[in-house]
Amino acid sequence: MLLQAWRERALLTQDQLADRSGLHVRTIRRIERGTGGGRPHSASLQRLATALDLDASERALLIERTRRVPALVPCAEHVVAAGPPSVRGDTPRTVRPPRQLPTPPPQFTGRAADLADLERIIDQPGSVVVTIDGMAGVGKTALAAHAAHGWSSRYPDGQLFLDLQGSARSVRPVDPRDALDRLLRSIGVPGGQIPDDLDDRAALYRSCLADCKVLVLLDDAASEAQVTPLLHGSGTSLVMITSRRRLAGLDVTHAHSLDVLPPGDAIDLFVRSAGRGGSPVDRPEQLGETARLCGFLPLAIRIAAARLRSRPSWTLGHLNERLRRSGHRLAELEAGDRSVAAALDLSYIQLEPESRHGYQVLALHPGVDFDIDAAAALMGQRSTHVEAVIDDLLDAHLLQEPLAGRYRFHDLVRAHALQVPRTEEPAAGARDPLSRLIEHYCRTASVMVDVAHPYERENQQRTGDPHPRDGGDPARATAWLETELANLLTLEEFSCSNGRPDCAVRLSGLLHRHLRTRGRYDEAGELHERAVISARRIGDAIGELAAPNDLGHIRWLQGRHGDAIDSFTAAARRPDDR
Repeated sequence: MLLQAWRERALLTQDQLADRSGLHVRTIRRIERGTGGGRPHSASLQRLATALDLDASERALLIERTRRVPALVPCAEHVVAAGPPSVRGDTPRTVRPPRQLPTPPPQFTGRAADLADLERIIDQPGSVVVTIDGMAGVGKTALAAHAAHGWSSRYPDGQLFLDLQGSARSVRPVDPRDALDRLLRSIGVPGGQIPDDLDDRAALYRSCLADCKVLVLLDDAASEAQVTPLLHGSGTSLVMITSRRRLAGLDVTHAHSLDVLPPGDAIDLFVRSAGRGGSPVDRPEQLGETARLCGFLPLAIRIAAARLRSRPSWTLGHLNERLRRSGHRLAELEAGDRSVAAALDLSYIQLEPESRHGYQVLALHPGVDFDIDAAAALMGQRSTHVEAVIDDLLDAHLLQEPLAGRYRFHDLVRAHALQVPRTEEPAAGARDPLSRLIEHYCRTASVMVDVAHPYERENQQRTGDPHPRDGGDPARATAWLETELANLLTLEEFSCSNGRPDCAVRLSGLLHRHLRTRGRYDEAGELHERAVISARRIGDAIGELAAPNDLGHIRWLQGRHGDAIDSFTAAARRPDDR
């Protein structure tokens, strides 16, 4: 091209001309080749002319020659210029609107509320970008594909689909440059007119979609950086993005987080997928148990249904029995190349090392949910440090936040976290995570009980805190005890069966006042009965006195006077007589 001749006349390389003109070397390369799909900016041409010391006539010639490169015809008309007039002639080639959506998912079930929410989003005027995020196997792609097929008639200029491979095994996520190359070719841009530079490709893509009504489905995005160049700038198109991570950094999007299926929809999906799950011999309660054991997760439900369908001799009861086996549920949820464990593996390996460690350790919590202080105790870190780990796990949908500040694992995710090989062993002499958790709960419960029930301080010696605390907010303390009571009772029961009977004795003494005051007699009775057995097992003399005495008080309040007398008698015996 003419620019190349003038550059060589000046004895300059492309890099040297780029330095002298202040332009990028790729810009100079595109202008010399006459590629790029658009016309160079006037300011860029003026810089080149100055750098090459062109006279007035040469400047005019440079501008005239470069302005001959044709712009793309709007893709709403489904035509794209195939090159300069000397190459393509006078008639642009016609391009059929792309129809690239994947096959609609079979046995798609439920999701009425989610579809209604998405419908409200896309009904907004102008261009719309919506992200659908959720845990592995929750059905993000199925929902997006189902919805896209239903809305395809609204986007007559085409439907594009691109798998970004954000969580594909042994495959790197698609580079945005490559993604734009595929999208541009899909709408008919010849390869020779696709620029090399990422920003130029993105600009060309936006230009093509500016006057179009196109639906673009970008599946399995890895990050905001991957999809930002793929977003159109204006027009009336729709971009749907699915991702395992919350793409909170995309300011122009409407976010929709997908949860597991409601129980009824989960049962319907299993019955439709299994083909025989709803026979008369399979009772409704069995179907409900199957859905629950699958965590209401669509991937798990489809796998369980496939296993039942491929095993004619199996009954639903037999399938449920296999799924109930402790520590083996994930092993049962594999069929062919589909596996719940493998899907979760892909989410896990994308975490930072600190988050991987948090994922493993936080799953050790025996309760249903926990707060940031319990998480900090398990990890042995400050709460401010643990918050970053919590946020990362939430964004990756490996942890849930049912209420603000309360966190929990999905059953199958917890099972996966507990079977992942530990990446970090505690240092010699360091307390293990459960010991730290027990100490945290016992210490905090001691404070809260004293604040919530200051009028009835007792058993201070055996709780390890002989100095009652004054002050504090009784309402806050009571709220903490009520919120954490299920965790405290679960921790006590867990400790009894996992080599920590001392925890049972300690919690029995700590919680007696609160349980008695709140009328939680059944829970108190079970707690003290386990404490009696534990105190005898470890030879805790104070516990052998206090636990049966507390149990006697509870039995008396329940009207079980005979049992109460037996407990008081046991407490009154000399240690040598027990």
